[in-house]
Amino acid sequence: MPTIAQSKKKRKKDKRAVSAEHPSGGSLWKSLPLALAGGVVLGLSAPGINQWYLAWVGLVPLLLLIGTSNGARQACLRGLFFGLGYHLVYGSWFLNLQPLDWLGFGGWVGCLMAAGAWLILCSQQAVITAIFAFVCRIIPMNGGFLLKKATTGFTLPALLVIPLLWVLIHNFICNAHDLMGVPWSELEYTQYKQITLIQAASIIGGVGIGFLLVMFNTALATLCASIWKQLAIPMLASANREQAYYQLLFTGFLFAMFVGLGVWQSHDETITPTLQAAILQGNINIDMQKTKHRYTLEELWAHYNELAQQVPPESLCVMTESALPVYLRQEPEMQNTLKTLARQRQLDIIVGALDQDTLNHPYNAAYGVSSDGNVLTEIYHKRYLVPFGEYCPWLVEYLPAWVKRLTNTPAGGGFTSGKQPTVLKLEKASVSPLICFETLSPELASSSVRAGGQLLVNISDLAWFHRSIAGDQMIAFSVMRAVENRRYFIFAANTGPSVIIDNDGNIQDISNLDKACIVLGKVGLGQHLSPFTRWFAL
Repeated sequence: MPTIAQSKKKRKKDKRAVSAEHPSGGSLWKSLPLALAGGVVLGLSAPGINQWYLAWVGLVPLLLLIGTSNGARQACLRGLFFGLGYHLVYGSWFLNLQPLDWLGFGGWVGCLMAAGAWLILCSQQAVITAIFAFVCRIIPMNGGFLLKKATTGFTLPALLVIPLLWVLIHNFICNAHDLMGVPWSELEYTQYKQITLIQAASIIGGVGIGFLLVMFNTALATLCASIWKQLAIPMLASANREQAYYQLLFTGFLFAMFVGLGVWQSHDETITPTLQAAILQGNINIDMQKTKHRYTLEELWAHYNELAQQVPPESLCVMTESALPVYLRQEPEMQNTLKTLARQRQLDIIVGALDQDTLNHPYNAAYGVSSDGNVLTEIYHKRYLVPFGEYCPWLVEYLPAWVKRLTNTPAGGGFTSGKQPTVLKLEKASVSPLICFETLSPELASSSVRAGGQLLVNISDLAWFHRSIAGDQMIAFSVMRAVENRRYFIFAANTGPSVIIDNDGNIQDISNLDKACIVLGKVGLGQHLSPFTRWFAL
């Protein structure tokens, strides 16, 4: 039998053999800080921080770390740490959830609650990146263009497989709404200010831009693996350096082709802005509503009516999410007040309020009041509810009572989800409303346009996040939805920023944070469906 000393010597020899197989793989734990740091750097590309160019190169470290891993387990852990670093930076606005006095968590307790929510969401998203890394490591790939025969079987081209896995795992499967997914930090949104580049979204969507970004990163990683042969990365290294250069050129050509088609389409279907639009940014924040002073319905209306009197006649007037936090269908006096305002000033009005069906199910809703003095019978019910903020997931029923208190929605026990898009057919326009986080969803926006919407309007309450970059990121989502569907987009936020975006993704008008004001601008009404709107009927 071998002695203890001989056994130790054998284990050391085995470890050296594994390291020799992938020289840069090294110790499992030594590479994790590097993965975390790589994710942090990529996180700086987030809207609000705006180092957008990092998205073109920031995934290269992750791909090299996956390729040099000593097996799927190490790749998974590296992906977890990379994803954690990325989302901690991208989602840093979560720390601005505090103060949480209105929920009964004051001082340092509120800070801990905000930090806890930040860590939980970022960890959940980091697991998705870990799944991506794991799957990449177990699928046999090569650094060439085509399927190749190897001694162990066939290998797939990494240039196509890696970006395909990324969008399937991050954009669709793991961030599906039914799985409480929050597809907030997708790579494509980092490019929202690069107006020429994102014109391709009207054809391939934001998801297609994300695909091409990952493809470009993969081509760069392939070039690195082909130049530095000592990295020993079979899944990325090309047969020769020239082939790696060709892959990079091919990716650039592909992106340029789609961008060119998108620019051509935007010029071919120009929408002239003809309708005056106004956003009433009330600046009634969470603290004012729930702690120091609870506004009565009369006080809220007096506040918004003062702003409405500054809106030019013959305009589309947009009031934000829950501007009137009552079941408006059951408030005939308030309905009459809205009708009078609409008729006297010839305004088409969209207002956020609550609704209830015959079974007493509550909904977060958007109402339309036409300039002829009628409240539309069609009422939009929010379809994408925020877990914990607007509904209580079934698993929470088994958690302590203090956790249930976090679902303290205006409806009391949580909202019910709407089932279909609704078009508010006002006198001046057919408007497709979205509410708050629904601007995250390309599915909901495109289905709303297919239903007949000439204009997209999102009403939001960003007071929850105080002064943070959450507003910048919501604008980034809205810009992408505008380009995808070739529709003007009004994003109306209670405490700002509120913006009017044209059908090419240009921000036309924008408000300041924490200021009661009106945002005036002109919008155009789209008639045609973009290629993306037509095919993205998922």
